[in-house]
This record gives sequence, structure tokens and C-alpha cells, in this order.
Amino acid sequence: MGEAAKKLTFTQNQQLNFRPVYSLQDIYGEEIIFNPKLYAEDYQHFAGDLLSLNALTGRELSVVGNTPVVCHEACATKPALQLLKKAGLQLPSKLYTYRNEEEYIETLKLLSKQQKKVIFQYPHPEDKVTTELYRVGPEVLAYLCDKRNIPELVPSEHIPKRRMMSLEQILEEKPQLPFVLKTGDGRPTSGGYGVLLINDEKQLEDINESFGDLTSIIVEEQIPYEQNISVHYMADKNGVIQFLGKSEQLVTEDGNFCGSWISTDYDDSIADIVKTGFEVMKNISDKGYVGVAGFDVLLYNGQYYFIDLNVRFNASTCGLLLYNEIQERFGKKCMRLCNFDWNENFESAIPIAEKFLDKEHFIPLSVLDPRYFPDNNQVTKIIGLVIGHSSEEVEEVLEEMNRAGFSLKE
Repeated sequence: MGEAAKKLTFTQNQQLNFRPVYSLQDIYGEEIIFNPKLYAEDYQHFAGDLLSLNALTGRELSVVGNTPVVCHEACATKPALQLLKKAGLQLPSKLYTYRNEEEYIETLKLLSKQQKKVIFQYPHPEDKVTTELYRVGPEVLAYLCDKRNIPELVPSEHIPKRRMMSLEQILEEKPQLPFVLKTGDGRPTSGGYGVLLINDEKQLEDINESFGDLTSIIVEEQIPYEQNISVHYMADKNGVIQFLGKSEQLVTEDGNFCGSWISTDYDDSIADIVKTGFEVMKNISDKGYVGVAGFDVLLYNGQYYFIDLNVRFNASTCGLLLYNEIQERFGKKCMRLCNFDWNENFESAIPIAEKFLDKEHFIPLSVLDPRYFPDNNQVTKIIGLVIGHSSEEVEEVLEEMNRAGFSLKE
């Protein structure tokens, strides 16, 4: 266990590393620090438990190149980093690690004193972080995180019908079921949280302030979709926009994200969606944003609807940036991003993960040691890519991993 703002250095092995199709330097320029942490005074609008949220801070280590990263020390243990290096992933030479929220804020204060520029995923509270520390301004991030602004960024014909209402209005007017409620108070969300599918009026009785500002709720038409995909883009420091690929989202019955199939290819069936996505990303870039984004799209009856704009590193972004190199090296075109739970002790997870790595079935991206969180369930969190020649082969690998003790998180 180290001190706050600890700089962790290590040497790379000599094997040929996977290289992302675009580096962070390509996207943002030089002299930056990448910070993947989702931070808030409370975490009600973010998907997942505390361990899962912190596991995300290690997910992009393999695509940042030499860019320093701020991450939780639980994702930067020697066994975890050695596993990632064995997989052929290039890791940064410097990590700014922390063990708790207080150390995290101290890390940001240190970087601010050093006049660094940091890539944030979400705006942080004003009293915690100075504006000067942001590579992309907090006002830009706040605007792009606000679901109320989607109609200003997406062509109107590709947005579900929506209106702003208070909970009192909803209870009085009783919109036609089913419909979708989304937080309309500007707070950022992730993983499907802050969104409710209302099939029964009785559900409205359970809504309270934990959902958000009850005087400002987005009421949206529910689309009975045939396909649920995301299209991903990059806007670099020069305003150049590139398509990164697509992902087919896997969601729970409650609509929460639990993984995705990813690919850099697309066919004519979504060509118009990709084109519209370029337009949306251009609008986002024009607001002053530099970075990556993924747009959630529902397809139904020959139409498509952009239902959410995730203007940050998405769960699938890392896999998409590595996709071409992984496919070229292993000759496997099917790839699924997965989140696993391991309920035995942390050390025993590593050799089992290595077994699937050696079989060329699995590429680990982040491994979190739960012992850094003694007050939480001692569940090791593992994020990675399961690869195969076909979707059937990937499913077979997942079954084998489940039998070995890797529980697919849903």
C-alpha cells in the first residue's frame, strides 16, 4: 500500500505489444494525464457497486501508450500488471495511484500544483478541482453529460418523442404506457442508471429524490427495438473525426449494461446510422470537445433513434482501439467485452485467467484486488475481452470460464 499520489513505475517486457489504432497522443496531444475515474459526492447515478466502479480505472491502461494514468491502487498490483503485460498489452510507465477518495483528491491537487492537464470523463465538483486542470473544460463536459441537450446535438427525426415534466405532472397526466423516464437535472449517469422503463403506473409510486430532481424529468417515448447498438467515434485535437466501430449492447431486464459484442466493421444496414453519428460527433466537437464517444441507438421498423450520447471513454472503446491488432494476431473476428466476478481469493484468480490467456481465448484489461476494500464483499473484479472465430465459440469459452469460477456479471 502506497501513499497518496504515488507514482508507480515498471519496465515493459520485450514481447511485441498490441498497439491501439489511435493513441491518446493522437487524440489529445502531448503532455496530458488520463483520468478514468467517475467521481461524485454520491454514486447513485452510476452503474455498479464500489468495486466495479473502481475496476474501471484500470480498464484503459492498455490503450494510453506512454500517457500517465490516475487509477486506483487496487488495479495496479504487481500480479495484475504482470498479467496484462503477459497478454501483450503496452502499459504506461507512470501511474498516479490512490487508495480512497481523500487520496484521489490529493492526487488531483498535486497535479494542479504541477500545472498538468488532465483528461476527465465527467466534470467534478467545483470545490474539488480547478478549471485549469481540465484538458477539456468542465462546462463542455457538463453540457455534453446533460441528457436535456440531446435534441441540440442529434437530428430531430432520430430522437424518440420526449418532453420535460415534473413527477407531479406525470402522476396527474398519466402518459400512455409504456414510457421511459430519464434524469433531467443534468447529473451524469452511466450503465443505464438514471433511466427507468415504466410499464405500470405503480412504479411511479416508488420514485423518490434518489432518482434526481423530481421537478425536472425527461419523459420519453419507449421504442420497442429490434436491435440495440452503439456507434463509436473519435474527435481529435485538430477536429478530425474518425469512426472507431460499433458494439451490440447486452443489457439486463432492467435495462442496465452488462457487456457487448464489438467490431470495427459495419454493413449497409447501419451505414446511415454511421453517417448520422458523424454529424452528431461533429456537433459535439464544435462545442469544444476532444476525445471519444459512443452513441446508443435503437433500430425499429426501418427507423433508428439515438437514445443516449456517452461522451467519454465507453466500456467498448478499449476493445475497439485494440480490435484490429487482436484480430490480425489471432485471426479471430468475434470479440465480446465482459465483466467477471471471482469469488475465491485474489491470488487464485490470476493463474486461472492465465490459463484462458494461454489458450488465446481471453485478453484481460483490468483486474481489481478487493482486499483494498475490506468493508466490501471480497469479490475480485475482472474486465476483459473473450475472443473466438465465431459467436458460438465465444459462448463456449464463456461457459468454460464460468465452470472455472469466473461469474459473468449481469
